[in-house]
This record gives sequence, structure tokens and C-alpha cells, in this order.
Amino acid sequence: MNSISEFRFNSGRLALDLPATVRRRASEPEDVLAASGAPAHWLRDAGLSHEILMLTAQQTSDLVKLREAIWAAADASAAGRDLPEQAVATLNRMAAHPLAVPKLDAKKATVNLFSDDPFQTALATIARDAIDLLGSALRTRIKACEQPDCRMLFLDADFSHLRQFRVIL
Repeated sequence: MNSISEFRFNSGRLALDLPATVRRRASEPEDVLAASGAPAHWLRDAGLSHEILMLTAQQTSDLVKLREAIWAAADASAAGRDLPEQAVATLNRMAAHPLAVPKLDAKKATVNLFSDDPFQTALATIARDAIDLLGSALRTRIKACEQPDCRMLFLDADFSHLRQFRVIL
């Protein structure tokens, strides 16, 4: 497996799409970010970078730390438990990085985003989305896939709050 083409962006929130890079978390976890180049491709495919970034080992490690912090906090929220303090500290630390600066193009009337450090900006964007989700009433709508080996988290934005998620493998 471990194919870059297997990225999923169907959780309902960017912050929940990152933990979805671990498949079958409850049985035989498979990390699709473990493939060479996959973290940089995920960032691009998630719309956080216009190009494939050349990530260092430390940057890849930071992305994985953010993923696991989001997983821990969102899973706790979905189960009605208190948010883990260490996960919250990681989210707060990574959210402190600066965001991209929007600049309007006068001729095209389009917006371009600029950042001195696109990777740190990507981390901050994901972490801030997680904080926004977990710090709002929407946290009560975080659910887990019902397949016993899956545990993928998603936001139930269905009007009736009855959305179910099952991955067919």
C-alpha cells in the first residue's frame, strides 16, 4: 500500500484529514505518510502548498507529531473524554507559527498567499483548524468510522447528525 494516491480528504475538516493518513488504526495500522515523499505530497494535495516541498526529517517528524496530537484530542472528544493536555500543548505550539499573507492581484482580482516558511505555515493552518474545531460546539459532531478496524474520525455535518462512515476495503 503506502501509495501517495491513497490520500483521503473526506473527513469534513482539514484537521481530521491528517489523522486519516493512518489506515486501520484499530487493527493493523498503516501509515500512508511513511512512503518516501508522501508528507510533501499530502501537504500539496491538501491545498497547503502550491508545490512539492523538500521536507527535512525534522519537518516530517513535526507533521507526524501534529497528526498524532490531533488524533489524540479528536478521539478523546469523540468519546466524550477530556482532551489530553500534551496533545493540546502540541496544537497550541504549532498554531503559533505565522500564517500566509494574502495579497490581491490588481489585474486578475485574485488572491495569492505568500509565506516565508511554507511548511510552518502549513502546520499552523492545520493546528488552527484543529483548535477551531475542538474549541467549538462542533467537537460534539466528531465521530469515528463504525468498522471495527478503522477508527477514522470525521465531522458529522449532516443536518440530522446521523452521518455514518464505513470504509469498504
